[in-house]
Amino acid sequence: MKLEKCPCCLGQADLASMMVGDMEMWQVTCSSCGLSTELDDDRAFSEERWNKRLEHSKLKMWVTLLASFLPFLAVAAFLGGSFMGLRL
Repeated sequence: MKLEKCPCCLGQADLASMMVGDMEMWQVTCSSCGLSTELDDDRAFSEERWNKRLEHSKLKMWVTLLASFLPFLAVAAFLGGSFMGLRL
């Protein structure tokens, strides 16, 4: 599975394996900023978890963007209604 870029800095992601006791554990780490996943014993799960981070960060960006425009739209609707003579 191809690793997506880092959701924070868009840096290159690297997959590393390490032995912890008798188990081989996997971790994906950004080579630029150091952001990483938790250690996991399943390589495919570690890769999948990393790749979903980018989707979650994009979703958070859209939610934040829409939430920041909501007060503006409310004020614009109020002023537009006042200008047209509508009252609550």
